[in-house]
Amino acid sequence: MSTLRIEHTDVEGTLLNGTSRGDGTAEVIKTLGWRWSGRIGLWYLPRSRARAPQRALIEHTAAGLREAGYDVEVDVDEAAHDRAELEARRAIAEQQRAERLAARAERHTELAEQADAAGRAIADRIPLGQPILLGHHSQRRAEHDRDRIGRAMSAAATHTTAAQTADRAAQSAAGAAARRHRPVTVANRVQRLEAQIRKTERALTSSTATGPQHEAWVQRMTDQLTQDRADLDYWAAIRTEQLAAGIATNYGPGSVAAGDLVQVRGRWLRVVRANPKTVTLASEFGNGTTPWHEVQAHRRA
Repeated sequence: MSTLRIEHTDVEGTLLNGTSRGDGTAEVIKTLGWRWSGRIGLWYLPRSRARAPQRALIEHTAAGLREAGYDVEVDVDEAAHDRAELEARRAIAEQQRAERLAARAERHTELAEQADAAGRAIADRIPLGQPILLGHHSQRRAEHDRDRIGRAMSAAATHTTAAQTADRAAQSAAGAAARRHRPVTVANRVQRLEAQIRKTERALTSSTATGPQHEAWVQRMTDQLTQDRADLDYWAAIRTEQLAAGIATNYGPGSVAAGDLVQVRGRWLRVVRANPKTVTLASEFGNGTTPWHEVQAHRRA
């Protein structure tokens, strides 16, 4: 029996090498969340790319496979690799998904048209308003035609719905990269990462526990911190580029004062107070705060 190898990198995700579909490993790992990829011919952990390694699940998988009689090696690379490469791969995958979904929508549209045409062809042979003549020699054929028309209409409706669903999903996948790089989205991501890093660093600094479970927790938090710092460096650089290009805005208490008007999500609102990180705005629903990076334009009072 060959040696199996569980490998993790944030570029490729978590993969199980040395197996093939139907070799018996599925009974061990499928219940743990592993999925088979026909494209690469390997078992993989979903949503493991650009993520910290799931060490507990990896070790649980290795233990289960060893108990089933397999020799297993584990290789976990906790380093954070080039985020630009990861984003490029994500964009390519999303574009390929959009193309597959668009092709699926086209197939369902064709099938809907074929079913509709088949039903209409049958209906066109029947005189308008012609009832089914009970007891007549034509009754059986008329009922058969009625059923065929019903099935055709049902198939056309089913394929039309499937085509619309696939088309919406294709459009969403095609625009995923652009949505990820929207200035407000980028700024929100930078803020979230900064907050998460501070929280993790405080937790690691303040923890006084000991023992194997604590060591595993420290490793897990350290892995996540490594990924978060790499993500922050990448997205902060994108934010800086967007500011330099004038794509993103950078208003703050130094440029906006109470009484001014600012535009947020397409609406002009009056500034009540310019806070260090947020701006308090008046609206018909009362006062509310908004992060500065969501301010699109500014007019002085």
